[in-house]
Amino acid sequence: MSDSEKTKISINNFMTRNIKSIQSNTSVKDASKIMYESHIPSLVVQDSEEILGIVTYEDIAVALTIYENKPETEIKEIMSSPIISVKSDASILDAVELMLAKKIHELPVIDDGKIKGIISSTDLIVLLSMINEEHLYEVVRGQISK
Repeated sequence: MSDSEKTKISINNFMTRNIKSIQSNTSVKDASKIMYESHIPSLVVQDSEEILGIVTYEDIAVALTIYENKPETEIKEIMSSPIISVKSDASILDAVELMLAKKIHELPVIDDGKIKGIISSTDLIVLLSMINEEHLYEVVRGQISK
């Protein structure tokens, strides 16, 4: 597979499409409960159709422990905003580079102001697991020889 072919692998095929969102006035406690019961690590924060940010388990843990926020604190006080996102036609490599540069594990996929999905570090691990060991060895060997 050439480098130009690799950059064309779209996140559209690997992103999670079942996204849960909450309003910005949702409490940290209620957001935590939704995430726990849904087995998801993040929620998109929206008011009406406007995407305001994202909240993750990490945001909640930091807010409650380090900053000593109360469980009744509204999500808008602790969410990550403005939201860092990509479009659905972005490549896997674009997503990985952005996630590494911004040190994030959840990357919303937004087209025309509408949430289409989310690509996570877990999705990328699943993608990596699809590569057989021989192919992975060739990729690493190619990187070493550059």
